[in-house]
Amino acid sequence: MINVEQLLSKYFGSGELDSCVVSAPINKDQIIKSITIRPIKENNKEVKAEFKYTKHNDIKTISTTELMDFILNEQKCFFKQILLKTNEMEYQILSNKKGKSKIIQKPISKKAKSHNKEKKYLIPDNTPCDFLIEIGVMDKNGKVKSHQYKKFRQINRFLEMVYDLYKNNSAQSLHIVDFGCGKSYLTFALYYFFTKILVKEVEITGIDLKQEVINHCNQIAQKLAYTNLKFVHGFIHDFKTDKPIDFVVTLHACDTATDDAILFSLKHEVDKMMFVPCCQHELNSQLENSTNQVMLKYGIFKDRLTSIITDSMRAQLLEISGYKVQTMEFIDMEHTAKNILLRCQKTKRTAQEIATKKQAYQKFKEHWSIAPYLEKELANL
Repeated sequence: MINVEQLLSKYFGSGELDSCVVSAPINKDQIIKSITIRPIKENNKEVKAEFKYTKHNDIKTISTTELMDFILNEQKCFFKQILLKTNEMEYQILSNKKGKSKIIQKPISKKAKSHNKEKKYLIPDNTPCDFLIEIGVMDKNGKVKSHQYKKFRQINRFLEMVYDLYKNNSAQSLHIVDFGCGKSYLTFALYYFFTKILVKEVEITGIDLKQEVINHCNQIAQKLAYTNLKFVHGFIHDFKTDKPIDFVVTLHACDTATDDAILFSLKHEVDKMMFVPCCQHELNSQLENSTNQVMLKYGIFKDRLTSIITDSMRAQLLEISGYKVQTMEFIDMEHTAKNILLRCQKTKRTAQEIATKKQAYQKFKEHWSIAPYLEKELANL
C-alpha cells in the first residue's frame, strides 16, 4: 500500500495536483494553524502555499521538494490531517500523536469534477491568436509559453472586465483611447477583442511618452494588419481629436496623470472609462488628521493610506460627475500592489443624489485636510 511520502511524491510537481490542505493541529497553541497548497500551472517545480498563523496569513511560492520535506516532518508532529485532491481522486491522510498515518481514498464525484474544469478564457490557450503570438505570449501553435502565463491571465482578466461593459452594447463602431499604453499588450488585446470576438468596427489610439515604444507598436500593428490601431507619441493634454470618444483606458499612469486622463474623459463626455492608478504621491504631503496620527507617522502605512484616500476621492468625484464607479481588483496582489481598477460608466442621477454625494465628499475632504488637483481642475471644465 502507498505511504504518505510516496503519495506526496507522486502528486507534488506532477501537474495533476488540484489542491492540498494540511490542517487540524495536534497542539492548539501552535502558531501555524493550517497550510493550503495550490499548484502553479506553468511551473510544476513550485507551488503557492498559504500558511495560516494565529493572527495572520502568509502566502509563499515554495519548491515542491522543500514543501514536501516540511510537511513530512511537521505533519507527523503537529498536524492530524492532510486532504489532497487531484482531478480524479481525493486522499485523506489521518495521523495520530505517535506519527502513525492511514490513508483514505475515494474518487472525485462527477459534480466535483465539473467545478474543477479549466477556466474558460475569452482568448483560450491552445488556440492561435495573432497578437499573442507576435508579442511572444504564445508559440506559433497557440500554446501559451510557461513563463508568460501570468501575462496571459492578466490580459484575459482585463478583457473580462471590458466584456462586462460591452456585452449588451448595441453600438457597431467605437472610438477608444489608451493613455500611457506602454508596450501595449492590453491595447492590442482591446483591438482583437472588439474586432474578432465582438465583431465591431473600432478605432483605437495608444498614447505614450516613449518614442521607441510607439515605433515598435506601430510596426506590430502594421504587420498584423490592425488597420484602425495606431500609436502616437505625446502627453495626455496633447492629444486632439474631432471624433467622439466612447471609451478611455489608462493603466498605471503615475500620480496625477490618472487625474489628467479623467479630466480628458469628462471634457470629451466619454461614456465608459477604466483606470488603474499608480504612484499616488500628490496627497501624501497634504494628509493631516489628529485622530489618525498613529497611522500617519509610519511611512509605509501613510503611503498605503494615501493610495486608498486618493482613489476614494477620484471615485467620489466621478460619481458626482455622473458616473457609476466600480472598484475592482485588477490582478492578484502577489503580482503588484498597484492592482485597484476603477471601472466607470455614465449614469443618470437626480439633483438630490448629486447634492448628497457632494456633501459626503466635502466631509471626506475636510476629514483628511486635502485639496486635490482633480477637484481644482474639475472647476475649470
